[in-house]
Amino acid sequence: MDNAEFTVFAYPIRLHKDEDGRSWVECRDLPELATDGADEGEALAEASDALDLVIRDRLRRGEAVPDPSPRQPGENLVCPDHVTAYRVVLARWVATTGRGAQSQLARRLGKGETHVRRLLAPNGGASVKSFVEALSAVGYAAVPSLAVMRRG
Repeated sequence: MDNAEFTVFAYPIRLHKDEDGRSWVECRDLPELATDGADEGEALAEASDALDLVIRDRLRRGEAVPDPSPRQPGENLVCPDHVTAYRVVLARWVATTGRGAQSQLARRLGKGETHVRRLLAPNGGASVKSFVEALSAVGYAAVPSLAVMRRG
């Protein structure tokens, strides 16, 4: 594992207070992310859901999803659903592989192209097992983790 490359899909966000005392979220990596909450806890929970929606919307439009920037002091980290992160990695592989990538992946998996399209569709239904198999077929390992971090 010494030569392994990791991308942790944990995006830094900054919480702000508005004039009514509500907390709103700013994400420098994904400026279109906009949400708030009655307090910091609710804003963080909403930020995770909003992050997932923003990433899936970028995938739907064929836009790039940036890697997260390093966390700076005063920022919190939020993550999208792990299946969304898996979709980002597969979409990047398809984009860099180019023409015929979906057919190639279908052959590697021994599945039809409909299965691959479901994996790549931002709202497509596919099991976590299917994502793990697809990632493995293109040279990646899905490494789910749980991290606990003190805020602020």
